[in-house]
This record gives sequence, C-alpha cells and structure tokens, in this order.
Amino acid sequence: MLGLFKSRSKPRLTKDDLLASRAVLNQAVSWELNGEQMIQIEIPRRDEWWVKALSRVFYTPDKRTIALDEVGTSVWQMIEEGTTVQTMIGRLAEEYKLNRREAEASLIAYLRTLAKKNLIGFEIPRSRLEKRR
Repeated sequence: MLGLFKSRSKPRLTKDDLLASRAVLNQAVSWELNGEQMIQIEIPRRDEWWVKALSRVFYTPDKRTIALDEVGTSVWQMIEEGTTVQTMIGRLAEEYKLNRREAEASLIAYLRTLAKKNLIGFEIPRSRLEKRR
C-alpha cells in the first residue's frame, strides 16, 4: 500500500540533455528592457489561499521585480530567441573571452538557478527523450 502514495519525482535532467535542450521562458512572467537596456523581470504574487491570508496580515506586493545584469540580459535575450544551450555557450565564450569550459559551467549554473525560481523551463529534443526509453 505504501507504493500507492509514493510521489512521482521529475525526470532528472542530465548534463547532455541540458546541452541539447532549448531554454523557454515562463509565460506567467513578464519582462521588459529598462532605460539602461537591461532586462527587468516582474514575477506576479502567487494566487493561492495561504498567500492571500498572509497578505492580509503582512504587506506583500502584487509583484516582485528582478533586474538582470549585462550577462543575465544577454542570456535572457538568447532564451527569448530560442537559442540552444550549446549555442549559448559558444556565444558567451566568444563575447566574454572565456574558454568553453568556463562558459559552460557558468551558464549551466545560471540556467539551473533560473529554473529553480520557475522563470524558465527546458525543451528537450524528442530524439533525446526516445533514447532514454
């Protein structure tokens, strides 16, 4: 009986899957270029009962704003264009004079941070998913 209530975990995203994937923006999040040509992301407050209850007791803004720096803006724009992670690594390495390994490590860490904050997701090519089966 214990197996019936076991929660399903998300499939683990391997490094190879991530490199072959394309990051996609969360459609619930809005963004714009500010006056300094940097991306400014607006995250709406959750619309759940417990958030509404807490907002009656404590001040909680309707949205949260995050401003990205130059590199973050560059990555965000590449995501918006539909660039693959592999291509992003090459562009960042070239633009910021990094070796490919440094660019890869930094970009993967950054993308995983964005994904944990539910700002982006990953679109993995069907061919990679079929290989897993």
